[in-house]
Amino acid sequence: MTDWTRRVLSGAALGLVAAGAASRAAAQAVPTPPVPEPGFGADRLNRGRLTVPVRIDGRGPFTFAVDSAANASVIASDLAGALSLPPDGEIAMHTLIAREIVDTVRARRLQTGALDVSGPRLAVASRAGMDGLDGLIGTDLLGHLRLDLAFRGRRRIRVSRSRRTGDGFFEARRATTRLVRAVEQRFGDLLMIEIQVGGATASAILDTGAQVSIANLALTRASGAPRITLRDGRTSERVQSPTGRAAEATPVMIPNLRFGGITVGRLPILTGDFHTFELWGVSDRPALLMGVDILGLFERVAIDLKRGEVVFEV
Repeated sequence: MTDWTRRVLSGAALGLVAAGAASRAAAQAVPTPPVPEPGFGADRLNRGRLTVPVRIDGRGPFTFAVDSAANASVIASDLAGALSLPPDGEIAMHTLIAREIVDTVRARRLQTGALDVSGPRLAVASRAGMDGLDGLIGTDLLGHLRLDLAFRGRRRIRVSRSRRTGDGFFEARRATTRLVRAVEQRFGDLLMIEIQVGGATASAILDTGAQVSIANLALTRASGAPRITLRDGRTSERVQSPTGRAAEATPVMIPNLRFGGITVGRLPILTGDFHTFELWGVSDRPALLMGVDILGLFERVAIDLKRGEVVFEV
C-alpha cells in the first residue's frame, strides 16, 4: 500500500459580507477580486476552477482540474468504470481532512498539453466530491512540467514544458519569487514560498486546485484575523475531500498578505485545524494554501514545477 498525499478544497464559494481585497505593487495596482456568490453547484463547474481537456486511452476529452498542491492524480469512479480501467489496489490518500483508503486504477495513457504519460496510476474518487469534475491532475504527473495560468478574460491554464527563466510566456522584466521545495521528502513536488501575513511570517503552498485559500489556526492567531459572517448569516463553510468526506471551516479576514513585492489587503479566506497541515509538519506554525482567489489577483502566473520557480505578472 502506498501513501499518496492528496488534498482538495471544496468548490463552495464564500459570499462574504466583508469587502474584497485591495492590492498594491509599487505604482501598479492589482484589481480587486469580485465577491463570490454563496453556494456552488454542478451548473457552475468551471467558475474558479482551472481545468484542462484530458484524453485517457485515446478517449475524451474529459474535464480535469490541475492541482499544484496534490501529490496524486484522481479520476471519478463512474468515468473509470466507463473506460474499463483495470483496478490496481488500494492506497492511503491524505486529503485536507483525513487519511482515507481509496481504490486505484491503471490507465494505458493520459494526455493533456505537454503531458503525455504511459501507465499512470489514478486514485478513484467521487464525482460529487470533486463538484462534478471528471478528475484531478496532480504533481505526481506534472512534476517535470510548467503550469501557465491566465486570469484576464476567460480563465485558463496550459500545461507546458519547463523552460529557462524569461523564455516565451513571461519576459525577464517580470517580478519573480523563487519557490522552495518542502523540506520533507514525502512532499515530493509540492512547492512553498515565504509570505508575511499581518506581522507574521508564514509558508504558503501555491494551490491551483483550491478556489478559496485556507489557513491553519496558527496563521489565524498570529495575524489576528477576525472571524467574519457569510452573506447568508452562516459563520462556517463546508470543505470536502474528493471522496466526499466533509468538515467545517471558519471564514476570517486576514489584515494583509505580502510576498514578492506585492501587498494584498483585507483578504477573506477560510481557516481550520486540518489534517493536511499536520501531515506537512506545519500545524504549529503559520501556513496557508494559496488558492485561485489570490493567484487570480494577477494577470498571469507561471509555476515551473521542475525548476521550482514561480513568476507573477501584474
